[in-house]
Amino acid sequence: MSHLYFIVDKNLKKIIFKKNRAQEDFDKRKTNRNIILKSRRIGFTTYEAIDMLDDTLFTLNFTGLFTAHTQNDAEDIFDNKINYAWKNLDEDYKGMWDVDSSNANKLKFDFKEGSFSSITVSNSGRSGTNNRVHVSEYAKLCAKYPLKAEEIISGTFPSVPPEGRIDIESTGEGMSGNFYELFIEAHNRKRPARDQEFTAFFYNWTWDDEEIAKIKQAIPIKEMEESRRFEEYQKLHNLSDIQITYYYNKWCALNKDWDKLHQEYPITPEESFVASGNTFFNKERIVNLIAICPKPIEVEKEKIPAKLLNYYLDKDLLIWELPEAFGSYVAGGDVAEGKQGDSSVLNIINNKTLKTVAKFNSNRIRPDEFAEVCDELGKWYNTAYLGIESNSGLWVLTELLETYQYPSLYFREAIDDITHAVGKKVGFSTSGVSRKPLLDNLLVAVNMYNCWTNKDFLKECLTFIRNDAGRPEAAEGKHDDEIIATAICFYIRENAPAEFIRPIGEPITIEERIKAYLENKYKK
Repeated sequence: MSHLYFIVDKNLKKIIFKKNRAQEDFDKRKTNRNIILKSRRIGFTTYEAIDMLDDTLFTLNFTGLFTAHTQNDAEDIFDNKINYAWKNLDEDYKGMWDVDSSNANKLKFDFKEGSFSSITVSNSGRSGTNNRVHVSEYAKLCAKYPLKAEEIISGTFPSVPPEGRIDIESTGEGMSGNFYELFIEAHNRKRPARDQEFTAFFYNWTWDDEEIAKIKQAIPIKEMEESRRFEEYQKLHNLSDIQITYYYNKWCALNKDWDKLHQEYPITPEESFVASGNTFFNKERIVNLIAICPKPIEVEKEKIPAKLLNYYLDKDLLIWELPEAFGSYVAGGDVAEGKQGDSSVLNIINNKTLKTVAKFNSNRIRPDEFAEVCDELGKWYNTAYLGIESNSGLWVLTELLETYQYPSLYFREAIDDITHAVGKKVGFSTSGVSRKPLLDNLLVAVNMYNCWTNKDFLKECLTFIRNDAGRPEAAEGKHDDEIIATAICFYIRENAPAEFIRPIGEPITIEERIKAYLENKYKK
């Protein structure tokens, strides 16, 4: 591949194709099903075009299909990459095949022994048998032509046999569509890919060695516009002065549009999927927090409560810190309503450090089973102060009160409609007048604290928007289960102590400590 084919490089010069560092890395690790999220100018479209042409020329009875998201792009790829490489092949080699180029955007090669191979470039999928399919800029196809995107999934991919190869490559285009869903599923998978599953690859702009090497002198940070942001970005991602100069130049070239910069030249997968829009949380801050998020810890099976072990092994339960003696913990729970695959979530924070120490998330669990998880996990963390949303969580709350008699549940004030007497009801209401202060309090916490360990919560923040009426809510097709569970934690945490003082003499229960703390607080 790196000796036969001519291409036109970024400087418009005719050169022999040589794989760059990113292409070499992919070539070594690729499988039969690959999905590539990339920055601009890494060269994967050129690499795939040359690689598929090479397969076509040296494999009998091979059929390759290269798709682009527009007809103009399809014509450009065929004319300036595939057909250009074929026309500029050494004449001594070209004589090995008879070629039929009568069809637009297709080359058919006769091996002169009754065998044919072909390569076609199109702006849509098609049926038939293909040994290899490449889809270029699939995220843009999903965003602009969703029916064509679905056609590729349902009609084109099944045409490739298991031993054939499918490659999808694209820059990001927001957190929606088939490309996002396919990449995230592959990227977040906790096990190796099976035969028909995609393997995820991500190549950010730091792989653009050729362009970065052209920068001979760095621009001092203090001379850059918005220098503070670039200085913080450099420190966060440990970038050299030359690299941050490259990044600054791209920002200038994109009319100083931060959303476009993150999408076209991401350094993390999350950056590439951030689309412009009226998000509730600061997008740039959330992306930066995701970049430094710690991974959950591995815990020995013997240390996990028996009723929680299977959930831990199935990855429904994640743990960042084990319970500490006399640590004060607060838990917030959001109960699934059974709509669009939403999940029941329980988030537990350390009330001193504010870090998430454990988190349960499942979209398969029944309310009575979730109540048992809340009881077990809450009691494991020193009988955490537990707030469960009451809108769809009444079954869970009833189980916790009557079956498990959980000793440290959150009760809210309630005013009787007739007598106007102030009483109390179990659980946290997340509707009506309660919703705004709940979310505003979380917004302040996200902006103030650097305690965030739960990456799933942060990812939900990227798709939590203000709708046309200004109401905060999950974007269409997205979820807010992690957000609501975390918001409850931060709203009720003031009712619990930051930590418990080791008692002198006779120990007292956590419930008694919380009660004493509240009594003392309201006396003041």
